[in-house]
Amino acid sequence: MSGHDLSTLPDFPAEIRAPAGTRYGVSAFQIQFGGDRITTPGDAPDVLIAFNPAALVVNLGNLKADSLILVDANAFTTQRLKRADLQSNPLEDGTLDKYQVVPIDISNLTVEAVKPLGLGTKDAGRCKNFWALGLILWMFDQPREPTRNWINQKFASNEQIRDANLVALDAGHAYGENTEVAQILHQQHTPQAPLDSVEYRTITGAENLALGLVAAGELADTELMFCSYPITPASSLLHHLVGLEEAGVATFQAEDEIAAVCAAIGASYAGKLGITSSSGPGVALKMEALGLAVATELPLVLVNSQRAGPSTGMPTKTEQSDLYQAVYGRNGDTPLPVVAARSPADCFDAAIEAVRIALRHMTPVILLTDGYIANASELWPIPDFAQYPAIDTHKPTAATQQAVFERQPDTHARLWAAPGDARFVHRVGGIEKDVDTGNISYDAANHQAMTDVRSQKVASVADFIEPQTIDQGVSGGVAVVAWGSTYGTLYKAVKDALAAGEQVAHIHLRHINPLPSNLGELLAGFETIIVPELNTGQLATLLRDKLNVRVEQFNKVTGQPLNEVDMNALTFKDFATDQEVRWCPGCGDYAILKSVHKALAEGGSVPEKTVFVSGIGCSSRLPYYVNTYGFHTIHGRAPAFATGVKLANPELEVWVVTGDGDGLSIGGNHLLHTLRRNIDLNILLFNNEIYGLTKGQYSPTSRPGTHSPTSPAGSVEAPLAPGQFAIGAGATFFARCVDIDQKTMPGLFNEAKHHKGSSFVEILQNCIVYNKDVFDDVVAKKTAAETQIHVRHGEPLLYGANNEKGLRLNPKTLSLECVTLGEDGVTLEDIQVHDETNPTLALLLANLHLPTAMGVILRTERAAFDESYWSIRTHERRQKVEQLLRTGNMLDRRSK
Repeated sequence: MSGHDLSTLPDFPAEIRAPAGTRYGVSAFQIQFGGDRITTPGDAPDVLIAFNPAALVVNLGNLKADSLILVDANAFTTQRLKRADLQSNPLEDGTLDKYQVVPIDISNLTVEAVKPLGLGTKDAGRCKNFWALGLILWMFDQPREPTRNWINQKFASNEQIRDANLVALDAGHAYGENTEVAQILHQQHTPQAPLDSVEYRTITGAENLALGLVAAGELADTELMFCSYPITPASSLLHHLVGLEEAGVATFQAEDEIAAVCAAIGASYAGKLGITSSSGPGVALKMEALGLAVATELPLVLVNSQRAGPSTGMPTKTEQSDLYQAVYGRNGDTPLPVVAARSPADCFDAAIEAVRIALRHMTPVILLTDGYIANASELWPIPDFAQYPAIDTHKPTAATQQAVFERQPDTHARLWAAPGDARFVHRVGGIEKDVDTGNISYDAANHQAMTDVRSQKVASVADFIEPQTIDQGVSGGVAVVAWGSTYGTLYKAVKDALAAGEQVAHIHLRHINPLPSNLGELLAGFETIIVPELNTGQLATLLRDKLNVRVEQFNKVTGQPLNEVDMNALTFKDFATDQEVRWCPGCGDYAILKSVHKALAEGGSVPEKTVFVSGIGCSSRLPYYVNTYGFHTIHGRAPAFATGVKLANPELEVWVVTGDGDGLSIGGNHLLHTLRRNIDLNILLFNNEIYGLTKGQYSPTSRPGTHSPTSPAGSVEAPLAPGQFAIGAGATFFARCVDIDQKTMPGLFNEAKHHKGSSFVEILQNCIVYNKDVFDDVVAKKTAAETQIHVRHGEPLLYGANNEKGLRLNPKTLSLECVTLGEDGVTLEDIQVHDETNPTLALLLANLHLPTAMGVILRTERAAFDESYWSIRTHERRQKVEQLLRTGNMLDRRSK
């Protein structure tokens, strides 16, 4: 929208591709643009483009009367109406009478427009977004050239798709110009915004955070080490930083959240500035390590892109509910500074401020943003970077005489001495240290002194930040005090209230802990203080706690950004709660689910005595789709939860569903100990060699060279082989299958079920979105007979279209080699017979790439942990509390 100010809001479900046409599968993109200053994506849209009935019904409640609705008329079929849970057609039943509705056959017009380019119907239909955009550009009298340039750049590697999108864009524009619709859709000319004479760019919060962190590293003349783990909505920051490695930042995708923060702290200890990021659940895992960073007085920045809800919550929805966690969420007296970004454009300065505090005060800092800020975009005036002051660090120079633990009087910061300098050899750790020497100390007075130092260090931040100002209005009446992503909405609401003669002011906080030193005095000048938040009142509580002020709360927790209308009354979006299967169309998970259903039925499982436990990821949705007990837990921890379930009730049939990222990265330790213990659990690991749900990062099982958002040049990590891992961990049952083999899977699952002890089944599962055809060399129908070997206990290891090939054990190399019967004297006697009780043979088969071994590869007997556990314990309560209270050294002082 050239020459206009703008703000956008992407809104999408947590699934990669939720089923098309369903209400919960609707993705939306909202934009507000105009000639004035735009600070929000808007409340009630003036124009809605609905490509299907679900998109219409989900967004209809947000529209105001007389809004213009453009609908893809061809999409309102009986089948699609049913898919959207509609009993009648809203285009015909009067539902839309109060709106301006323009049905246009967008899909067919798009397909016809791009037909000369030879695209298939499916690919041609995907161009309808650009057809609609062309029409919108005509409606609002906007130039097409910027969009053309973007298409040329975005689709440069696929000329056919590029040309089709360009044709669709022009066709939509021409439709507005040359058809009778022009009599209904009058062109609107929006005046250009009075922008300052500086360069502008459109930018998202995640992109600007990445730029801000890199800028801070340059201002501090310090290299950055960004260590992270994929999680929604924080992953986009990692994606952007991967592309900025030439600007002085190295990125590392760790195996889990704890490893990521530990690696970042290690980088800070070694002299680079460690940065880590996550969202609420991941930040919770990082807290112990964050306490270590406080104790060791190392600089660190943790970016928390907040999302809605406790535990997994609503990963793609926004909220401000981690403020308590940031300020208070660690064991012991462990204070640290907390700052918050207010908008995508503000992220650059917020990132620099977080780094400046971390380096100036030698402390970890939490930078709060949220899903809305991370994904939304707005115009950003590119700043004059030469005017930014340098960031001082406490790195020693050749002239430094300061001792390592001698602190600066104004910041209480110690020296940042990294390994490699013989003058400052020292040790740090989590055990309390002597305030002067850094040596271990359990002295009571010293612990008080160190506690005071940690508190004073954070309190001193307030001495260096600018006094809090009033963003709009003056003292006297009502003060609207807020933080974070509510800024744009509150700016507009207060601006309108001031124009209407209201006595109101807006104060927006950057610094949450410590609060600006003048804030209490500033708030004392108002009669009423209102604190709007996307939580249940966390800043309000903090203000009462720190400043002893009386505040009125205004809270919203719907997973949506604050709207202007929210200042009058809360409105809640309709979040569907039905449990229809939500995987991408064509995903192999559907076939696995069908096989699970069949296995349970054939194997005689009792629904009320069967439990499915899962972690986080696409595969981990499966418990919702099985009519048994189900427990959808937290990332990587499913084996631990399942262990508790099985130990508490050994009579239950317990299944664990996990993926290569969930089970072998963040959950690898739990999986290892589950297999080592041999607890009676049936573990299904969906291996697609990629992180799917977090948008396609490489996983622990990804092959070298895998291209992903976090490995654009190709992964350089050695992959973890699930079979090798399981057998090495002591598994007593290991099997493998592929997601398309619905004949084999149910039987294999039942083999696992009837095994006493930990059963581990690796399922090669094709992620059609982010790692399509990765197993094509194994599962392609034309070559499957040559690339798969189906093993059976006691039978020769034969494969091939006519079983003419086999595996022979080479005694010299202790490896399996592929041979052909009849060639070089090879007979059936030379072929290795499968022995599923032999762990060494199982390991050889598990590590064989082509042919890939399928079936039960290992099955041995060992006592199941749950049976052994209860064999030395009793289920019965043998003692009563009254007995326990009188057990031990009793001294009877009753009067006689």
